[in-house]
Amino acid sequence: MLDFDGLVADTEVLWLAVLTRLYRSLSQELPHDRYVASIGGTLQDFNPFEDLAARCGTISAAELELRGENLFRTWMTYEAPLPGVRRLVTQAERIGLPLAIASSSRSASVIPHLESFGLLDSFSVVVTSEDVPRVKPAPDLYLRAAQRLGVDPTGILAFEDSHRGVRAATAAGALCVAVPHVLSRTHDFSDAALRLDSLALCDVEDLLLLPADR
Repeated sequence: MLDFDGLVADTEVLWLAVLTRLYRSLSQELPHDRYVASIGGTLQDFNPFEDLAARCGTISAAELELRGENLFRTWMTYEAPLPGVRRLVTQAERIGLPLAIASSSRSASVIPHLESFGLLDSFSVVVTSEDVPRVKPAPDLYLRAAQRLGVDPTGILAFEDSHRGVRAATAAGALCVAVPHVLSRTHDFSDAALRLDSLALCDVEDLLLLPADR
């Protein structure tokens, strides 16, 4: 089971670039540390559009969010899955493992991109923020995805790029592999069973041999 943002696609870094441009267009600087700390969460953890609107006082958060979303969608058309994603999907399909996405983002921020990557049909289940009362670090996304797959949550092998994601997966009882990206490398991944620098280093069959209590 995979997270989407920062794990399947390099969206966290892309959003950093989008927000940096948006802030600077209004002569402001994005609070980098607050953004990094919020990775894996939602706008409730840190809302850059409300922050920027409050700093400027001349434009609404809704208008800023629209500008940011438009720029993000434009830049996403040039993106591809992160290294190792396609190989992991191919390996899982070859050995008959069902695949799922568990993301704190909205479905509109996940499904169109999976489709553009040609990966949507590879995932039996896609669970997003609309499907659960609580997002990560709560375990709800993983529990709902396990329910839809018809598997016990303790049988899940999860891949996460953030501290919140790892906490969510382990709270559900899943075995979690942390795969940090350049922005989340300072997060606490002590609850993960294993840490990899990239999914390109991942071999699914080897990971299935990890002890469940590791």
